[in-house]
Amino acid sequence: MKLRILPLLLAGLALPAVAQDRSVALFVDKAPGVDGTFNQSGSVTHLKTSDYSGFGIKFGANVTKWGPATLEFNASYRFKGKEDLTITPGFGQTAKFEWSYLSAGADVNFTNVVDFGGGIDLRAQQSTLILQSGSTSQEIGVNRFSPWIRAHVGYTFNAGAVKPFVALEGAWDLSAKDSYDVGTTDIDANKAYGVASPKSEYSLQVGLRF
Repeated sequence: MKLRILPLLLAGLALPAVAQDRSVALFVDKAPGVDGTFNQSGSVTHLKTSDYSGFGIKFGANVTKWGPATLEFNASYRFKGKEDLTITPGFGQTAKFEWSYLSAGADVNFTNVVDFGGGIDLRAQQSTLILQSGSTSQEIGVNRFSPWIRAHVGYTFNAGAVKPFVALEGAWDLSAKDSYDVGTTDIDANKAYGVASPKSEYSLQVGLRF
């Protein structure tokens, strides 16, 4: 995973070098979970999720402009967060789910009183399903790339060379819906991925343009 993420990290670090205008923002998000089902040895287990909430940081750089439109390259990191899952039937098991991502993408933005626009990014997502039964713990961790589309609306305060801004953004996963079929002896992590993985995300961003 670390080697595969390296190109995204390099892209994010390179943003200031190509930028005419730059931005940095902190965001808080809410991502609805996706309920899952395990089919293991003929026994069906349902996992009920909650909404995920967490924090992240986003960097942006405007690289070209056409009238009111600008092309922005950006990179984001969503810090790892952990949420409880409800298992039915539980049989004494408890479950938690961790989710984080690193992304690199591009937006087309417009400014006309308010800021608005949209774009697409590639997310390297890391998720871990943690199953606990008594003193026994099992972790199913999977790394996965998927494309997401995003749309946002916000406002930039004209306060000089450094301009504060706020924005609301929605993002949606473009990949196909996951299904899971767990084998009798060995868990296929690729199929187990996404048991509670969000397919959408909504965030409030607060940052600076300079």
